[in-house]
Amino acid sequence: MEGEIQALGELAKYDKGRPKPGGLEDLAFGSLAGMMGKFVEYPFDTVKVRLQTSESQVFSGTIDCLRQTFRNEGFGGFYRGLTSPLVGAMAENAIAFYAYNRIQSVIRTVTGAQDLNLGHLFLSGGISGAICAFVISPVELVKCKLQVENVRGYGHQQTANVVKTRFTGPLSVVTHLLRTEGVAGLYRGIGPTVARETLGVGFWFGAYEVVCRQILASRRRSKDDPLPPKDVLGPGSIILAGGCAGIAYNITSYPIDVVKSFIQTSDVRSAGSAQPAAAAESSPTIASTIRAVYSRGGIPAFYRGLGITLLRAFPANAAMFMTYEYLSRLSADLRSKNQ
Repeated sequence: MEGEIQALGELAKYDKGRPKPGGLEDLAFGSLAGMMGKFVEYPFDTVKVRLQTSESQVFSGTIDCLRQTFRNEGFGGFYRGLTSPLVGAMAENAIAFYAYNRIQSVIRTVTGAQDLNLGHLFLSGGISGAICAFVISPVELVKCKLQVENVRGYGHQQTANVVKTRFTGPLSVVTHLLRTEGVAGLYRGIGPTVARETLGVGFWFGAYEVVCRQILASRRRSKDDPLPPKDVLGPGSIILAGGCAGIAYNITSYPIDVVKSFIQTSDVRSAGSAQPAAAAESSPTIASTIRAVYSRGGIPAFYRGLGITLLRAFPANAAMFMTYEYLSRLSADLRSKNQ
């Protein structure tokens, strides 16, 4: 146990094999990593949001949601509303990696510790997540409305083409919100978004660092040897660590994400509901939303759609960390050659 605690204190040492990316590199590499991950995950995300926010009689499960979406909207239905979240993913990951590395520098300055422990890394991830929340909240609001709006006709012997949609794309959503609710309308659901990102991103970075450390620790000849640099990790190890990071993010923050999606799509869902009660609350609170979700099926209702979320979390996040790590290594190699 003592050796394990000591190893946690060495958690950041394996990053010393190459120079840390600069601020501009973090922004650029994080942006490209976000773009790669979003292309991989978006079809799964569409299914997730529709399962989270639709009545149980609309979709019997993940396979039924996949089948109905393809039947009514074709393959393009899985990418409806992609533009906004693609830009958001690029911005989110750019800020996440930039803030994560800068916050670690602040912690080193404040504490005087050069080798950060696990708690410091989780804290760095959590703070970076809270910052990201204010960037991605309007993006996710637009995304969720576009993903859910077409579902109003499902389960009523109609196709999506029969149902008249209010929004034609991200710009029409933004224009409508600004006209009807002002700038505040773009931040509906900001509370749950901040909570989700603070918790989720803390575990995202934390899980990635822990898995990397465990792999590197297994390669030491003796437990007293220092951890090897992260540079020695190959694609398989980074894919494993990145995939585990994505799973950790979603398992820890998923119920909060359900509440967030429910709040952000309340007006879209009520517009197509035949039940007056569904439209009774146009601006639901977090407490009323929790009660409403619970009334749909108890605790399991907060995890509806988790299966497909975990299915896409592994490859999407593996792609993100692979992109970031190898771009960072390429940059470090180029700088070394130019010196």
